[in-house]
Amino acid sequence: MRTIWGFVLLIFALSACSKDAVLPDQETIEFPTPKGFPEPTLPSYNNLTKAKIALGKKLFYETVLSKDNSISCNSCHKQSIAFADEPILSIGVNNQTGFRNSQGLFNLAWRSSFFRDGGVINLELTPLNAITSHVEMDNRIDIIVNRLNKIPAYQRMFRVAFNDTASTNGVLHAFACFLRTLISSDSPYDRYVNYGELNALNASAKRGKELFFSNRTDCSQCHSGFNFTNNTFQSNASSETYPDSGRQRITLLPDDRGKFLVPSLRNCNFTAPYMHDGSLVNLDSVVEHYNRGGKNFLGKSPLVRPLNLSVEEKKDLVEFLRSLGDSNFINNEAFHPTE
Repeated sequence: MRTIWGFVLLIFALSACSKDAVLPDQETIEFPTPKGFPEPTLPSYNNLTKAKIALGKKLFYETVLSKDNSISCNSCHKQSIAFADEPILSIGVNNQTGFRNSQGLFNLAWRSSFFRDGGVINLELTPLNAITSHVEMDNRIDIIVNRLNKIPAYQRMFRVAFNDTASTNGVLHAFACFLRTLISSDSPYDRYVNYGELNALNASAKRGKELFFSNRTDCSQCHSGFNFTNNTFQSNASSETYPDSGRQRITLLPDDRGKFLVPSLRNCNFTAPYMHDGSLVNLDSVVEHYNRGGKNFLGKSPLVRPLNLSVEEKKDLVEFLRSLGDSNFINNEAFHPTE
C-alpha cells in the first residue's frame, strides 16, 4: 500500500511541476468590508476567489465579448471616471448609440437592484444586458463561450478558476466576483467621518455637509446611508414628458413613469454628465435643478421642491458633493487591465 501511494504522490508531484499543468484554485478570500460599511449579503453559490476575480477582470477588458470585437465593458465604464463614461450616451458596436447615460460601477456588493430601472436584481446576471443589447455589444453568450474556449489564456484561467472549460455560468460568476471588488470607501468625506481627519473637509464642504443633511434640503432623505442612496425609485422631475419611461418599463405601472433608481452620490465629481439622459452637464447644474424644484412633472417626488438657496449655499453643496470623490479608487492598480 505504501508503495502504491508513493507512486501516486510521485505522479501528482510530476504533474504539478509540469509546465502545462493547471490546478484549480478554489481558496476563498474574505470580503474586505470597509470601516463604516455594513457587511454585504454575498451569494453562497459564488464564493470569492483570487482566480475568479482575475478572470472577471480580464473579461471586463475583453473585446471578444462584442459582436465585432470592437468594444469591451471598459469602453463604457472607465476607471479614471469611477467606471462611468464621458459621453451623454455611450457608443456600442457599429457606432450605435445607447439610450441612457452609463452609470459608475462601485460598491455593487451592497446593491439589491441594478440599472437605472432596476430591471435586474442579481449581479451575476448584469453582464447579459450589455452583451445582448443591440446598441451595446450585440452578441450572444453562447458565441462568447465558444470564442473563449479557443483562446489558450482563457482555457487556463477557466481551468484554474472553475476546474472546467469556459461556460455561461463561469463567465457570469467571474464577472460578478470582479465587480464586487470595485469598492470605493476612501473619499475625503470617509476620512472625515470614519477616521476623524478633521482637515479632510474644507470649511465650504463642512457647511455643505450640514446643508445636505438638513431638513431644509432633504437631500439625505433619498441619498442616505453609507452609499448615499436609499435604493428606491423616484422621479426628480428632470423632464416634463419622459420619453424614457424608467421604472415603468419593468413594472408596467403608470405611477412608475419617470421614476429611476436613486443613484449613489459617491464619486459624483468624476461621473458627469448626470441624470438618466445625461441632460445636466456638471454639479452646479444638478444643484440648480433641485434648487428650482425640478421641472413640471406630475409624478415627481414631493421632496423635490424649490429650496431658495443662496449663491454661497449652492457653492457649499457642490463642494460637499466633490468631497465624496475617491481618488484612490479611480487610481487603484488592482483594477487596471493585466496582460
